[in-house]
Formats: sequence, structure tokens, C-alpha cells
Amino acid sequence: MPQLGETVTEGKVASWFKSAGDVVAAGDPLLEIETDKVTMEIQATESGVLGEIKVAAGATVPVGTVLAVLGTSASASTSLRPRPAKANGGARLDAYEEVRTPKKSYGKAEGPLGLKVSPLARRLASEGRLDLAAIAEAVRARGGRRIAAADLKEATPVAARPVASGDKVAPLNRIRAQTAARLTQSWRTIPHVFQAVEVDFSAVARAREAAKERFAERHGTALTYLPFVARATCLAIADFPKINAVFDTDLMLRRDVHLGIAVDLAHEGLIVPVVAHADEMTAGGLAKAIARQVEKARSGKLAPADIEGGTYTISNNGRFGTLFTTPIINLPQVAILSMDAVTKRAVVVETPSGDAIAARPMAVIGQSFDHRAFDGAYSASFLARLKTILETRDWASELA
Repeated sequence: MPQLGETVTEGKVASWFKSAGDVVAAGDPLLEIETDKVTMEIQATESGVLGEIKVAAGATVPVGTVLAVLGTSASASTSLRPRPAKANGGARLDAYEEVRTPKKSYGKAEGPLGLKVSPLARRLASEGRLDLAAIAEAVRARGGRRIAAADLKEATPVAARPVASGDKVAPLNRIRAQTAARLTQSWRTIPHVFQAVEVDFSAVARAREAAKERFAERHGTALTYLPFVARATCLAIADFPKINAVFDTDLMLRRDVHLGIAVDLAHEGLIVPVVAHADEMTAGGLAKAIARQVEKARSGKLAPADIEGGTYTISNNGRFGTLFTTPIINLPQVAILSMDAVTKRAVVVETPSGDAIAARPMAVIGQSFDHRAFDGAYSASFLARLKTILETRDWASELA
């Protein structure tokens, strides 16, 4: 089982495309794997015969578990597992090593309230419609740190709601179910605080208006307000490094900014592809990089490397005309930025002859943050810096 993301501890074998005894050619699809972050088709990197399938479809197993045996005959005895991750993180899906005597490991994924949940307990809870959150509270109350199958004996199934005439059951699709699980965990475990500032986008609007047609012709993508916000975010993070961090027992400040961009999948789910090393790009470079990742997300072509390693996330609902959004933090990050619609509003501006009312392109920029990581004054200072950058930077130079 490969590690499809730096925080992923287990994966589910969704389906096998081959059966034991089948001849396999290099490049043939072998199986499909699901995690809470991504679904990925795994291909064979060598030719041979699939001698044994060790993990059946539907089973969830820890990262590193041997899934199948591939060899030169039906009696093959060579197992396949991902090569060790490189120094920059992430196991490669396109490279495998032989393992003659694989050592099984049974990891325990994190569940509600930060408790560990054994794979068996998680499966039994799902099959029995048991409330893991309620079980976790009972286990924690008696000082436990792990939910095992035995802890499910006294649990009662979640009662099914009656379906009235005309009602329609809409089962959660895979992405929606995964999103629900992760956001529920984030909301339950992180003390969220939200702050917002109002930003005058006049400087950005002037640069964008002057360059958008040329930019679209040269690069084949529209120049929206999002890459300007992304660029300003990276610049502000340089002055407030605690924003770009992950929280465990301590706060780990990340050196590079790997920016996650929340992408809506036609109202059927949400995924967060990552623009790596976003702090090294201009606004123009970010516009192209974000467009590439969004297109890959919506066409189902994201690879594991495209969704792992994020250090900060931007949620952009502005294209829907929203005024104010309070997003939920993307674990294990400590903050997330929301960008709402840029619209013309009447505001008070200072002029040499005194205050005046003028129409300006305005938007609310907000941030949800983990109060364990830093306090409100730090977050507010970051937002003030972000606002100043957006309102005063020479944006034309970013698009040259």
C-alpha cells in the first residue's frame, strides 16, 4: 500500500483489474486505491504473472502492507511494495522493489478526539453504523488512547431517519464522504477563530485590466483576482512564518510555502491540489500554476504529489458572488484564507480636499486559524500586512 499523501496512514483497495494467474504487462492497470485524499490507479511497472492477491477489494490496510505478488510464473514469490520515500517526501508510485520476506505492519489511523483507531474497529463501526465520536468520548473518559474492536461491543447503531413520501435519499459519493470525515475531524479537534479585513482592490484591478487580454492570449488562461491574493499571501507569510505551519504537539514552521487551492468539483465534492513552492512565483506564474492544478483536479488527473505537502490553503468562493465565508482549516495546517467576491461599493476615501465617497472594487479577505498555534493579534497583524500588500504593491511588474 503506497503512501498517497504525507499524512495518510492507510488506504482502501477499491478494486482489482487483474486476477491471480493473469499475465501482466508493464503499464497495465493493476488496481485502484482510495484514501481520504485521493483515488489512484496503480499500474504494473514490470511484466509477469500475478501469482497472488494478498489484499481483497474492499479491504483497508496500513501503508506499507504488501498487496500482491508478481513474478515470472504462476508460482511467483516476489512481492511488490513502493520503494522508500525520497528525502523530499512521498513514495513513488512508478517504482517498486522486490521483497522476498515482507514484514507485515498494522498501523492505527487517527480518529475522533485524536485517538487511534484500529483498522478492524474502523471497519466494524462502518458496517454497524456506529458513532465513532461517541465511542471515542467513552474511551477517552476512562483514560484510553486507542479504539479497538472490543470498545464497540456496547455501542448502539446510529438510528436511521424515517423517509417520508416524496423524500429522496442522496448517498454521499466517495469524495463527499472523505471531505465530510476530514472536516468533521478538523472541526472537533481544532479551536477555530475567524478574523477578516476589507480590502480595496483598486491597484490589483488596474494591473489586471491592463494585462488580462494579453495574458489570456499568451498563456491560454484567464487572469483572475486569485493569483494576486495568492502572491500577497506568500509575501505576507515571509513576515509571519507561524501562519505557514503544521501543529502536532509542537508548532512546526515550514520553510517553503506550498499553497493549497480548494477546488469545487461541480458541487459533487471538494479537493485541494497544491501549488508547490508558491513563494518563488510571481502573480503571473501563480496564475498559470493554479490554472494547471485546477484543470487537473476537474479532469481527474491529479497525482499523489499534486495533493500532498500543503502548508497553507486558500478557499475562493468569490466567483459565486459571496460576501463572507468562514472556512474550516485543512488538517494538519494551522490556518486557511477565504477570498470572497470583489464588487464595487461606495466607500469613504481620503482626498487632498477632505473625505469623499467613491466607488471602489472591495472584497472581504478572512482567515480561520488554530488558536493553539498563535493568538488573535498575530493573525490580525498578518491580515493587515496582506491588506497593505494588495492595496499598495506595483502589480504591473508581477505580470511582465
